[in-house]
Amino acid sequence: MNDTLLGMRKLALTNPVFRQALLDTREAADPLACFCRIAGEYGFALTPGDIISDGEEFSSNQTKSTNGGNPMPYDCFDDPYEMFLISIS
Repeated sequence: MNDTLLGMRKLALTNPVFRQALLDTREAADPLACFCRIAGEYGFALTPGDIISDGEEFSSNQTKSTNGGNPMPYDCFDDPYEMFLISIS
């Protein structure tokens, strides 16, 4: 998790209103946009691109850290949005 998501997690675990608002984003028509809007309302600068690139960057770094580089990149990576919501559930 990046520093912004870690800060949000810390607040969500102590602020039930913020926590529930974030969990409710799962039901939104555009969950990531809604998630980022709520984050902004609480002072956290976050964009959907930040969330998506966080998981992709982690996967890319794992690929590069394999002896000599992994010629077969991973098919997928953990979704930081879902992992975050699990961490506050």
